[in-house]
Amino acid sequence: MEHGQDVARLEALLGVERAALLARFHAVPAAARIVAPAGGGWSAAEVVQHVARVEAGVVKMLGAGSTMARTATAEELTAAQWSERKAHIVRDRTVKVQAPERTHPRDAVDADAVVAQVTQSREALLAAFRAADAAVLDGVTFPHPFIGELTLRAWVELVAHHEPRHAEQLAELAPHTGG
Repeated sequence: MEHGQDVARLEALLGVERAALLARFHAVPAAARIVAPAGGGWSAAEVVQHVARVEAGVVKMLGAGSTMARTATAEELTAAQWSERKAHIVRDRTVKVQAPERTHPRDAVDADAVVAQVTQSREALLAAFRAADAAVLDGVTFPHPFIGELTLRAWVELVAHHEPRHAEQLAELAPHTGG
């Protein structure tokens, strides 16, 4: 697929998945969005903050990628591309994973502030993605803690597939919060 077409495809996917995530977030009653579930876990606002923190990390990688040497072999780059199998791993909530500490919610979480935070992180991601050279997107890799090496383009794809996982988590919270 041509780079421009892939950018448009990914932007569309990112838009659809973000809309679904925010719809699920807004389905949780406003007063309950900052309340963690009784059995443990993150509140709805903390889930959204986690999504923003993951996205902000990808923005940092996109920025760093332009200054990095492209040392991966052709085989390594092929293995680091996005795939349906990787999408399934990310989307599947039956497989429980512990997010890296750097992506955990921080401090007090305000429901309105996290919506602004996730909006800002998306704007930054799209700007960095649009500005990135295709050779960098497809020639630089960073490790993912559960999937392994991913190209920068695959990291952007991961962001889109990460959001349905957490939209489902928000849907699981809604019945326990009156939503």
